[in-house]
Amino acid sequence: MRYLLTILLTGLLTAVTYAASPLPIRDYDRDAVKARLDATPLHTVEGIWQFTTDGATIVIERDVDSDSRPALDAPTRYRMVIIQSPSRSVLPGTVMGYMAPTAKRGSYSATIFTDSDGGSRLLKPKKFTLTLTDDSRLSFHKHGMKIKIRFWRMLPYISRLGISTREDNPRDLDGCIRIYPMPVTGPVEPIYL
Repeated sequence: MRYLLTILLTGLLTAVTYAASPLPIRDYDRDAVKARLDATPLHTVEGIWQFTTDGATIVIERDVDSDSRPALDAPTRYRMVIIQSPSRSVLPGTVMGYMAPTAKRGSYSATIFTDSDGGSRLLKPKKFTLTLTDDSRLSFHKHGMKIKIRFWRMLPYISRLGISTREDNPRDLDGCIRIYPMPVTGPVEPIYL
């Protein structure tokens, strides 16, 4: 019975994992995005961002339907849309994911599509926490469940040798740098003459 339940849960998780992003937004270019961002008051996370790893450029903006404005008491949700990608198969206007603020200031819960079907849609949504470290840096932390199988627990006391590995890479180095609008910052310490 337990094995049947495990197989059913694995199939359900696989079906959920292969969800696809919406179809790309038409006529999505950098100049139109800049004009739209300049026309509205921006939240701290809104703007054009560039990934440090591959140079992909995305825009983070409020997720508003073109037909209606959100209600005043509706929670704020942002969409992440690709403007330029190093992969030629990912078109400008492809929705990369969605994010929403958490209870912690400068922290956002995000669902980001992490794989491509080779066409214009992204697949495999994963959960991330995005942290706005200052006004110009956004770091990503991927959530996941790690499963360790210890076969020596299944054996009687014949062998108790276990091998485990641990990553020591810093977890918050992946992310984006804001390229538009540039934040206005003054000196950290005042300069006395």
